[in-house]
Amino acid sequence: MDSPTPLLVIPALLWTAVAAASLIASIALSVRARRWEKGSDAWNPFDTDSPVIAVGAIAGYAVAAVIGGHLSAGSAAFSILWPAMAGSALTYAAGRRTRSWPRRAGAAFAAAGAALFGSLPT
Repeated sequence: MDSPTPLLVIPALLWTAVAAASLIASIALSVRARRWEKGSDAWNPFDTDSPVIAVGAIAGYAVAAVIGGHLSAGSAAFSILWPAMAGSALTYAAGRRTRSWPRRAGAAFAAAGAALFGSLPT
């Protein structure tokens, strides 16, 4: 088993920290929106932006895993679903107050995370 280099591990850890923070923030904002703000939309990971974000995650993982030569179904499941959900959460949390947050920002975040996880050895 190859050990990953710190050049891959450190960005993957930083990405995971940002993804976890955005997921927690999205859940907290969604709960607050349901309780206190009438007519406000709660976070839904399968919103209308989810296909765009999922395609970004799939593309990011596929490119990194094919280049690295370790494409596997088991690794792909985690390496695509977690970044796709994190990209959706980031889009909701960051665009909560300002609706000008672009749709492709979540897809780019998901693609970056999937590429980082896809480039790590399994």
